[in-house]
Amino acid sequence: MTFRCFLPAWIAAWAVAVFLPSALIAWLGLSPAAAAIGTGFDHFPATTWRVADDVGPAVKLMIGGLLLLSFLGLLRSPLSGPGRRLAGGVALGMAAMIATIALVPPHLSRGFAAALTGARFDGATLPLYLLGGALAGAAFVLSVERCRTRP
Repeated sequence: MTFRCFLPAWIAAWAVAVFLPSALIAWLGLSPAAAAIGTGFDHFPATTWRVADDVGPAVKLMIGGLLLLSFLGLLRSPLSGPGRRLAGGVALGMAAMIATIALVPPHLSRGFAAALTGARFDGATLPLYLLGGALAGAAFVLSVERCRTRP
């Protein structure tokens, strides 16, 4: 594995993990930050950016760090075949998101999980965060696989 393949894949995964849940939270109007801008498709990019920007830096750094460690481990694991690596990436992305939700104190998380809803594992937002983690893992594996197959 080269740094040329790993770094862009990891950055893409981090962006998916942060911005996909933010987009879904904005779309569903679950954030006061999104409600302040307005609803509707014409406000969607601004509300998504606002919700993602409202998430505390500690959350963004922890997600990025956990994804980094998880993906380094995944690439060194004996999992063979793209399907197994994809399943491993999805599981690791979800695990990184769950660990972030469980470990970041609410006063450092601002617009994320407990600071957003009052509960760490809120039923309305948890599926959105897990989807973001799962697709972040998939984005990493698919990006690495694509980079490996390029001439």
